[in-house]
Amino acid sequence: SQPQVFGSRQVFTANYKNQKIRVTTSRFPELNYGNFVAISGDISNKDNRLLMYFPKIEVLKDKSFFGKSLKTINNLRQKLISLFSQALPSPSSSLLMGIIFGIKQQMPKDFAENLKTTGVFHVIAASGMNVTLIAGFISTLFAFFLKRQIAIALSILGIIFYAVLAGLQASIIRASIMGILVFSAQIMGRQTLAVNGLFLAGFLMLFLDPTLISDIGFQLSFVATAGILFIKPLFAKKDGLGSNVLTTIAVQIATLPILLSNFGTYSIYSVLVNGLVLWTVSILMAIGGIGALLGLILEPLGQLLIYLCYPLLIYFESIVQIFGKIGGVINVQSIPWQFIVGYYCLLTSILIIFKKK
Repeated sequence: SQPQVFGSRQVFTANYKNQKIRVTTSRFPELNYGNFVAISGDISNKDNRLLMYFPKIEVLKDKSFFGKSLKTINNLRQKLISLFSQALPSPSSSLLMGIIFGIKQQMPKDFAENLKTTGVFHVIAASGMNVTLIAGFISTLFAFFLKRQIAIALSILGIIFYAVLAGLQASIIRASIMGILVFSAQIMGRQTLAVNGLFLAGFLMLFLDPTLISDIGFQLSFVATAGILFIKPLFAKKDGLGSNVLTTIAVQIATLPILLSNFGTYSIYSVLVNGLVLWTVSILMAIGGIGALLGLILEPLGQLLIYLCYPLLIYFESIVQIFGKIGGVINVQSIPWQFIVGYYCLLTSILIIFKKK
């Protein structure tokens, strides 16, 4: 996985004999997704999680086209981090990078905790919204002067590029596969259902890596999308702030047992805070994304455009800080698996009944 930097440490996940190992090591040398490394050290088992602390790591040279491509994209990623850090103060710069690219580097620990406390930590995890906006922007842009099929094909390449740039997180991979399926269907002149795309994306990911079934990120990503597809339509259709609130409610209903069983906490203000801040995300993505592209060509102009996001970021941070201080977190010690199975059986029954009506 793309290493996450926390102060003087970096943490990443590596695969070993079809098992995931969480590795914690020093800040340097910098590691990136796609590096081939030789890791030697002791593996410990804590709560059925394999861990390694400060092992010996040797970065191996990779002269393949895949390795060189990843290195180029990672260099681009570092340039973007530098561009945002120079244009905005912390935590605004890290918040905007998280919203657009899912990059959580340089984010203050207290602000990250407030994001979790208020239930809006998901906005800094690159997701289906990001993929949809990126693909839509690229296809619309190229459709002005290229054939529709070529514009869609370039959109697919843009999705793949963005997925690698965002660190190939489970939510991004799932959303990217769904996006590629939809755009491919358009090229072939066929329509596809989002539901079919979701389940095909889940099948392909598990076919390539069966261990993902136990990955919390994959579970949340898949179930949250299913919640939007199946639960949200039960409510009255609304636009703007109302739509954001309904999306949040649908996602929370779908993911509640997973959140409680894995994290043991739930924010009672989550729906309210999401409704207050989610409307800013699409605006920040649009302005910040264009600013990032311009910054790679003409840095001062890109920084100026990124700086225009500052008022909305201040608003976002203020809401998070206010509700973060209030607290309102419910703690749950443990949840029996029978409750989780019963919850989803009941939820499925309700959905079937409403669909028949």
